[in-house]
Amino acid sequence: MRSSIAGIICAFTFFCIVALDSKINNSPPFGRFLDPFHGFWQNEINDDKITSNIITTDLNNKAKVYYDSLLIPHIYAENEHDLYFLQGYITARHRLWQMEFQAMAAGGRLSEVFGKLTIDYDKKMRRLGLRYGAEKFIEETKKDKKIYGVIEAYTEGVNAYINQLNFKDYPVEYKFFNYKPEEWTPLKVGLIFKFIQYSLSGTDYDFENTNVLKQIGKKNFDLLFPDMLPHQEAIVPYDSAWAQWDVHHPKKPKNFKPLSGLRKTVGFKPDPDNGSNNWALSAEKTANGNPILCNDPHLNLSLPSIWFSNQLTTPLMNVMGMSIPGIPCIITGYNENIAWGVTSARRDDKDWYKILYSDHNHTSNYIVDGKYESFELNIEEIKVRESESIIDTIQQTIWGPIVYDHSFGAEKQRAGYALRWSAHDPSNELKSIYLMNKSQNYEQFNSALAYFSGPSLNFAFISKDNTIAMNIQGRYPNKWKEQGKFVMDGARSDMKWQGYIPQEHNIRIKNPKKGFVSSANEHPAGKDYPYYTYGQYYEFYRNRRIHQLLDSGNNFTIQDMTKMLNDNFSLFAKENLPFLLNHIDQLQFNPTEKEAFDSLRNWNYRYDKDAYSPIYFEEWVNALMEDVWDEFHNHPTKDYRMPTRETTFYLLQHDSSLYFFDELETSKIENITDIINQSFHEAVEHVEDWKRENDNEKLEWSKYKKTNIKHMGLLPGFHALEINNGGYKGIINATKEGHGPSYRMIVEMTANGPEVYQVVPGGQSGNAGSPYYDDQIEKFEKGEMYKINFYSKDQFIGNTPEGLYKSEILKK
Repeated sequence: MRSSIAGIICAFTFFCIVALDSKINNSPPFGRFLDPFHGFWQNEINDDKITSNIITTDLNNKAKVYYDSLLIPHIYAENEHDLYFLQGYITARHRLWQMEFQAMAAGGRLSEVFGKLTIDYDKKMRRLGLRYGAEKFIEETKKDKKIYGVIEAYTEGVNAYINQLNFKDYPVEYKFFNYKPEEWTPLKVGLIFKFIQYSLSGTDYDFENTNVLKQIGKKNFDLLFPDMLPHQEAIVPYDSAWAQWDVHHPKKPKNFKPLSGLRKTVGFKPDPDNGSNNWALSAEKTANGNPILCNDPHLNLSLPSIWFSNQLTTPLMNVMGMSIPGIPCIITGYNENIAWGVTSARRDDKDWYKILYSDHNHTSNYIVDGKYESFELNIEEIKVRESESIIDTIQQTIWGPIVYDHSFGAEKQRAGYALRWSAHDPSNELKSIYLMNKSQNYEQFNSALAYFSGPSLNFAFISKDNTIAMNIQGRYPNKWKEQGKFVMDGARSDMKWQGYIPQEHNIRIKNPKKGFVSSANEHPAGKDYPYYTYGQYYEFYRNRRIHQLLDSGNNFTIQDMTKMLNDNFSLFAKENLPFLLNHIDQLQFNPTEKEAFDSLRNWNYRYDKDAYSPIYFEEWVNALMEDVWDEFHNHPTKDYRMPTRETTFYLLQHDSSLYFFDELETSKIENITDIINQSFHEAVEHVEDWKRENDNEKLEWSKYKKTNIKHMGLLPGFHALEINNGGYKGIINATKEGHGPSYRMIVEMTANGPEVYQVVPGGQSGNAGSPYYDDQIEKFEKGEMYKINFYSKDQFIGNTPEGLYKSEILKK
């Protein structure tokens, strides 16, 4: 990819420097961008040389920074200020543009760079209150001098790096989009925290549920959108302690009924498949008699990579793993005695309230319990590049900010929609992460989690003393059944949250008899758990496949775990394809359909990269879903919710007479066999269309799926396109078109410390001109991993450890 970028630039450099030194149609100043002495070429040349120096006078004591062959920094400092200062400096050195881009995205400031194109995005981020939540986060963190000191030191380090830069040193994105880095602040750390929380809890369906409920009624809604399907397997199916708890159950208000949820669609929802896999095996389940932990968070695949790997060491701490650029400490990782990894718990922590205004202008007051309440007004200035600023007035209510009203994303009626979100409450997640980094056993780790409010995560844990555990951690509203599933009446105060589930009543499991714990975004607990645990979408297949594999034997090795993380077997296909095939009328086949049918009949249910059966199966399922649920496409907005694949196929196999299965657009009354045959013909024709459009290219799943890892700023030439791998949603290897494992990690906790393997679908550097920008993609494609060296504290005291490159720290 780098050579192609260089070739393109070389071809245009000569005349562009002369002719394009001024912006045309909002494009960058290409002359400066292509200047060989200051522009893009400097990014091609300055390719993150691992022996480059750090120049600063801000350290209190001696410190050292080493790089390994993957550009992973191993940072040693004699005190914590210097450690986190250097973490901020080093992270900015390799990921500065990414950090600032994400902070600006969270704060609703992208229009300052991209102009009118991102105004609606900025409005929504501001109205959702990410900055408001970030400010609350910082206010709360300031109460803890030690933790706020970590943020301050990190911020100082980032700014020390920024202050050394000239234009030629800027990351290429600043040059292309023609702006410059600005000062880093503690608030930006909070903004990135809240952006993560939005990414993992932003896919609520309150409006969609309400619209569908109005369309089909409560009985049909419960049938098509059950909280839990039969055969659903929970992370913790049962715990005898639950029956002993003193539980306060909030009472459902009298005369409660969901309200209209109709509104226009405003996009930017996170991917509903944001999730992950993690599992932990006890020593009794492994070949070497050591506990093993595996983790692969599923997020949007992007360049630069979402994660930045580093080791942080002081005389009192030694921790390594994955950080998120812009946030200090290690988010998931390991130290000498423990390891941990996370998945999304998908618990609902966002509720919507329909506001009743007191006047037609929607400006004076709103009504709660028959009384007038005054708005608190937040005036937001959205600066727009090369245009006048946009002024947006956000009305704050007792529930939270009004996100949708007559001026933005809602129908023009006497109503607005306010958001109650736990991310707006004061919190100090960084204290939790800081203490996890230092924890030496499960008791310390469990205590550290008490400060972690969100996003809701499943923490898998192992320790050297052979403790394995799973904590489902967050600050969860204590809701009455179905509270928050639908839009609620904001004119009634009895719709409010009635406190939170006590921390000690959060779901957790330690050292189960089966010898493993796992989570894959499935339902958190069995029906005996005494609190309401609604989630927007709980996994049904991927988690059960993990259970099957881990239940299948003992003596598991690192190699077995690597194979599991790359498992392409589809339980969804195995449980549903035979049913479909049994309803097919082969007498109506043409030769192409016969070939497709035979391939599916002989398929091994694996979404391997060179297989073509998954293409026909996926298109068949997509066509079937469209044909079965055609009623939902007639909704006056796009804010309707389709039943899931899991529910659809459960109903197909258990209630095939359901009237929804008849297509409304035809006069004939179709039965299940009709729909299955019709959708099969449609699927085969769709595949034939693809072949014609692609010059009869050979059918292979990886080519058809087209997993692309795109640059965060969508810069052409900076992507990694058509990754050659298998997998899909609902499969352990959950790699979709632009979404999937954002890293893979395996940790075996041996007597000598952690033995670690990992890979990211990208690299350590954010510089597209660096060999470390995308150097790990080839291994990721092959399902392979790198062995990672975790160095002891003592190894940093003397000479440079073997295999590392020292980055000298010099005074200005």
